[in-house]
Amino acid sequence: MTCSPTWEEKMEKIPGGQTAQDRPDIVARVWQLKFGAELKDLDEGVLGHVHARIYEVEFQKRGLPHAHILVILAEEDEPRTRQIIDNMVSAELPDKEQNPLLYETATTCMIHGPCGAAYPNAVCIKAGKCTKGFPKPLSEVAKGNVAG
Repeated sequence: MTCSPTWEEKMEKIPGGQTAQDRPDIVARVWQLKFGAELKDLDEGVLGHVHARIYEVEFQKRGLPHAHILVILAEEDEPRTRQIIDNMVSAELPDKEQNPLLYETATTCMIHGPCGAAYPNAVCIKAGKCTKGFPKPLSEVAKGNVAG
């Protein structure tokens, strides 16, 4: 989970003329509320019965928090096939006409780039290549790792 500099809940609480950088107290409170809600969703079984979970909160270069969350599902809810994983994980863009806000959020916050030949000065470009390995080849299904 990543804290967004443009979350409405945060922006509406920050007085005019100030930015999130000026009000770390507001940023921290909104982050804590949203992060707590995400953990609650996990605990209530949105992905299945949680056997254990652990997380680490880090701060990005802009000073905003993000969390890495490891969820260990109960044995009966562990995804055992690629088909089950494909049903749990999606990388589809929302329909722009049906849900313009979600589409806007996904295309501005969840897609790497632009980079590549058309953007040789992008911050991720080193020696003419994207350091993150983009563009990646399209995959119609989840790819497994024999080590888990």
